[in-house]
Amino acid sequence: FLTTQYLEEADVLADRVGIIDHGHIVAEGTTDELKAQVGRPTVEAIPDDPDEAPRLAEILSRFGDPCGSIKGVGVRLRTGETDLADVVRALDAAGIEVANLQLHQPTLDDVFLAKTGRSLEGSDEEETEPPRAELAAEPA
Repeated sequence: FLTTQYLEEADVLADRVGIIDHGHIVAEGTTDELKAQVGRPTVEAIPDDPDEAPRLAEILSRFGDPCGSIKGVGVRLRTGETDLADVVRALDAAGIEVANLQLHQPTLDDVFLAKTGRSLEGSDEEETEPPRAELAAEPA
């Protein structure tokens, strides 16, 4: 067993992962199984020309369901088999230029946030009590 708060470490080293929150196991499985529970990959794009956002949304909707994006257009892919190259080809065929195009795969941090309601890493706030949630993992 490996106990860690470093989610990337658990993702690389473990065959199976368990998320413990307040002394209770709230999720357990392989990293792929856990990531699949929180959602499918997303594609987000920011058009060069903001006026192209509606056309960009129309093109991206062919690949998935709309999801939130602060500056651009985002879709949650319908299948994990869609390649980012397919999206690029469709945008190119439509003559839409983008300033930024990003594929986001679910991470263990996404799983942890979904299961516990908070992020394990990256908190800038000082904690007044020790963290109650941790990750237990079986090494590969």
